[in-house]
Amino acid sequence: MKPRLGLSPEELIETFNQMYLQSWGEVSEKLQWDLANLSRKGAGEEVDLGPFLLELMEAVVNACRDSTVLTIYENNERLAQELEACGVTLPRD
Repeated sequence: MKPRLGLSPEELIETFNQMYLQSWGEVSEKLQWDLANLSRKGAGEEVDLGPFLLELMEAVVNACRDSTVLTIYENNERLAQELEACGVTLPRD
């Protein structure tokens, strides 16, 4: 077994997935899902999906960003705890 500090790869993935789902849950509530409902549009009516796709991509990017940052934060916290447990003194705010 190789020594390591911080979260294991499995823990990183699990943390990311949990935080992504939480973030997605928050941002997806704000999407205007009705913009993507093409079945209600009349035959031959032109539909612009641009606004919906832009909102959807923004929500996905925000969820990815938030979950990545929070996963890194969790890993940094674990690193600090493990280093302090080994006797390394770290500056704390």
